[in-house]
Amino acid sequence: MRRGLCRISFPSLLGALLAASPSALGAQTSGRAVYGGSPREVSLSVNVTASVSAACSFTSGQVPGGSYSLGNVEGAYSLDVAFSLRCNSPSRIGIVSDNGGMKAAGVPSVPAGYSGLAPYQITLSLAGNATSAQATCQSPTLTAGASGCVFRGPATATTGLRLPGASDSVPGSFIRISSQGYAEPTVLIASNAYADRLTVTISPAT
Repeated sequence: MRRGLCRISFPSLLGALLAASPSALGAQTSGRAVYGGSPREVSLSVNVTASVSAACSFTSGQVPGGSYSLGNVEGAYSLDVAFSLRCNSPSRIGIVSDNGGMKAAGVPSVPAGYSGLAPYQITLSLAGNATSAQATCQSPTLTAGASGCVFRGPATATTGLRLPGASDSVPGSFIRISSQGYAEPTVLIASNAYADRLTVTISPAT
């Protein structure tokens, strides 16, 4: 399109020269260049702008996942699940707990004075290129629809723990699942397994 504009302008310039200056016609008949003294090339300035969309994911091979055993749910325990982020912008991580604690499996009802749910604590720590973020919440605040935890998911541009800078697979991010030991007034019901499932999501942040 730019080349077409140049071609259109040249005949217009020639017509202007012939009409305004008889010497220009003489220059043509004498073999001199019609455009003598004018530039042979036309330079165009083209301003080009572009953008890169925000993108965020867990680093391949360093995704928070798997199944882990914590041992005796009544005792103290601590487990770190490491992961890393690959984000070209600020990001947010959100976590949702299925049960809000370690729940007894295969126990349809619990008698008075007993409990089939053992709460625990979760610390989420995020590492970026030059920034970091960390917060700790109790498992009951991480169920869908609950409140009181800054990183309850699912993660969106405005929901979840915010890492304020980019992260190029920097090591150091982790989810810590821990308990100082069961200390609730009710007694835990006997069960072969207490379990919970955490769903971890990631999103670019505003």
